[in-house]
Parts: sequence; C-alpha cells; structure tokens
Amino acid sequence: MAQFTTISEILEAVEEQEIDFVKFHFSDIDGIFKEIDVPASLLENAFSKGLPFDNSVGGTFKPTGADLMLKPDPRTFSILKDKNAKIKYGRVICELTFLDGQSFDGCVRSTLKLFVRKIYQSGYTFSVSSSLSFYLFDSAFTGCECTSAGNTGTISDIEDTKRDLLASFNDAEIDIVSLRQTHVGGPISIVFKEGSVLRTADNIMTAKYLVRDVARRHNLHASFMPKPMTAAEGLSTTFGFTLMKDEFNEFYHPDQDMMISDKARGFIAGIFKHIRAISAVTNPTVNSYKRIVQKGKAPYYVSWSAVDRNSLIRLPSSRGRATKIEVQNADSACNPYLSLLVLLSAGISGMDDNLTPIAAVNFETHDYSESEKQALSAGTLPNTLREALVAFNADPLVKEALGESISTTLLQTATIEWNDYIGCVHSWELERYL
Repeated sequence: MAQFTTISEILEAVEEQEIDFVKFHFSDIDGIFKEIDVPASLLENAFSKGLPFDNSVGGTFKPTGADLMLKPDPRTFSILKDKNAKIKYGRVICELTFLDGQSFDGCVRSTLKLFVRKIYQSGYTFSVSSSLSFYLFDSAFTGCECTSAGNTGTISDIEDTKRDLLASFNDAEIDIVSLRQTHVGGPISIVFKEGSVLRTADNIMTAKYLVRDVARRHNLHASFMPKPMTAAEGLSTTFGFTLMKDEFNEFYHPDQDMMISDKARGFIAGIFKHIRAISAVTNPTVNSYKRIVQKGKAPYYVSWSAVDRNSLIRLPSSRGRATKIEVQNADSACNPYLSLLVLLSAGISGMDDNLTPIAAVNFETHDYSESEKQALSAGTLPNTLREALVAFNADPLVKEALGESISTTLLQTATIEWNDYIGCVHSWELERYL
C-alpha cells in the first residue's frame, strides 16, 4: 500500500487512478467526521493553500465570527472504494485554522497534536494500543425494541460486512490485530495495532466512518451508542499506554512490585485523581452512564489490577518493552482526540507530582459484594452525565488541557443534552407510572 507524504505524490496518484473527488474530513467536538467533497480539478490549490469553509458546517464548534480553513494532512491521504457504486475516491484528514493560517483553538486534532509535540520535546514518546466496539442492526431497527440483542443483522449480512470492512481498513492503511465478535448478536470489536497517539486517534475516527459507510452499503445500521439495549453488553473504547525513552519502556521496572516503575504508578494515580472530570470527555453522553453501573461489565469503581478485568485500569501481563497501562472506562461515543488528550494530561501530571495510587487489586472481584469492592477502590465513576459535568467544571487541569474554546463548547453542549434528557418522559416511566 502506497504511503503518501507530499502533495505532488497525492496529485499524481489521483490522476493515475482517475479519482474524481477527495473527501476532506475533519472532526467536530462530538468526535464525528464532517466532510466536504473536493473535485480533482481543485485539489492542488486546496492542498497547498487550504480550503475555506463556513464554520457552521462544523456543527458543534464555538462560534468564532469568522470563517475557517481546512488544512489537509498529506500523510493521512488514502484511496477508498465503494463497491456498490463501483467508484474510487480519495480521503484526507484536515485540521482547522483561521483564514490567515493562525491556529484555531477549537480544532480537536491540532490541540492533541500540539500536546504530543510538547511531550516529545521533553524526551518522551507515548504509543497507544486501542480497541473499539460497535453493533450492527437491521436498517429497519428503530431503537424502540431495546430489550435484547436479537435485533442485529443476519449472520450472513454481518459476515459479508466484516469482510468488506477488512478490505476498507486495508485501503485506509489502518493496521488492526483483529476484528472479532465473540457471540452471535454481540458487539463487534476492532483491535488496533499499537501506534503513535495522533495516528491512533485518526485510525479510530476513520474506522468509525468506514464502519458506518460499509454497514449502510449492506443495508445495516452501525451503532456506537454506549448502551443501545438494556440487556446487552455496552460498547467500549480502550486505550493502552506505553511510555518510551531511548528505546526503554519507562513504565517497566524489573526490581519493583508488579515489575512496574514509579512513573507507571504516578501515571495511574494522576488518572485516578482526575477521572471524574475526565469522564465528561471519555463518556460524553447521557446514555454513557447506562453502561457504567454496579454489577456491570464496564468499570464502575476506581481501581487498578493485573488480574481483575473489570478494573478501571488494567495491567496486561506482558512486561519489559511491552509493559502498558490500559484504561477501560471510555465508551464508543467518545472523541478519541479529546479522550487521549485528557488521559495523557492527567497521567503525566501524576508522574510529575510523584503521586502514588491506592493498592492494586490482585484478585478477581466478580464474587465480592458491592461494599467490599467499594473498600478496595478510590471511589466510583460518576453515575450521570450531570455528575461528570460538575466534576469537569471544577477541574482546572482537564479544562486547561482542552483549552478554553473546547472546554466551553463541551460544557455547553453537554449541559443542553442533560437538560433535554431530564425534561423528556421516557418509556420506562410510562410503563411504570402511567
């Protein structure tokens, strides 16, 4: 698969493969790709100078009173195929600037990129492994029958969709470890290969786009709703962090307890300190908190373990260069650019302040009572989006990491969602009280 690094290489490939248009993708604060189709005849100017656009296209950006510019990153260019329409088209991920080229502080991708650059300048390099889960439903599924997983598409439809997804991931140069569904009617999980922070976020965003697109071609509906059905498993996004310096894993220490370093413990403690505020980013919807409940599979208590798979932070068994810290609370509705940003900010602050986490849980807790689990933890995750927003608004570190524009917009849009939710009469209430 060709790797594109320059504008001239892209223009040459577009001409050789007779590409008619290129989709310019950019993420809004909700973590959804917006797109503008650019015809091949205008590509050279759009790549070299940028593409002006009305910022209302972004949907959830803080109003700026000025138009913005899309600046495509040539390294993200790929050629995708639509088998049904029998066409090929280009795709590139963009960042947002003002028309004069100055950085737009509401751009989630450039905010993460600038943060990663600062980490690199300090001598450290983070890499991230990740996974993302989703459901496939019949296109006629309305969401009103949300009692079981029986509304998923037929086995043959899903298998055909999975095969086309693998081909699409290959076209988009997304390296994955596996695409798996552990049982019929259950969620499908994409396990990504480890990569750089920015590349990981780009891959998750692109995978979401491709999953929706390929599912639509098969008359299926792809859902990343964290808890789309009451009795079914929720949908997660996991992030596994590795910290490297001079080819050495800084989270590994062969002579310390659990063979992890003080930096690893500080990273864990930093996330624990800010996790309730972080939840407003990693679990951004009202529905997210239907997944985070007592006795559920998703993390509920603030704990860490190398054994207990339901802990908020898990240490996979590999050590040495492969030592990693896996954070398990995020759901599939999260914006990966912002989620990675706040998790890294909190973890690094814990390393800088030499924080120490509570003791690790070195056994499975599924048979323990809720009071026993509580005693082993440093508290619980928020129970509602409202609780998360209160914690977010009171946490200077998390808000500073995101910047004023993104923090303000996130708080405003999530508050509107919460107010709409609590003012709505739900089917559960009608069934119980009417």
